[in-house]
Amino acid sequence: MSATATRRPRVLSGIQPTGGLHLGNYLGALRNWVREQERYENFFCIVDLHALTSLPDPEELRRKTLEVAALFLASGLDPGRCEIFLQSHVPAHAQLGWIMECLT
Repeated sequence: MSATATRRPRVLSGIQPTGGLHLGNYLGALRNWVREQERYENFFCIVDLHALTSLPDPEELRRKTLEVAALFLASGLDPGRCEIFLQSHVPAHAQLGWIMECLT
């Protein structure tokens, strides 16, 4: 990107794969994410590490994670126009959490 190029604002948001998916997920987040794909540089994640505050059944967590991924795509999120990722697949998330705990 050249120094004169205009950078789009960035958005980072995610949905936790624990509870059942509901209309609130769509109306509160996904509908807006889909509508704004061109306006922002978007990073949407499935925040599976946040689901570990309880002790979920590993198989159920995997199933729900896939359900959220399917919901992202079915709602119209286009991986060619936004980044979609699984939080646990980015080591920096857990590393930053550890650093923040050490500092606080």
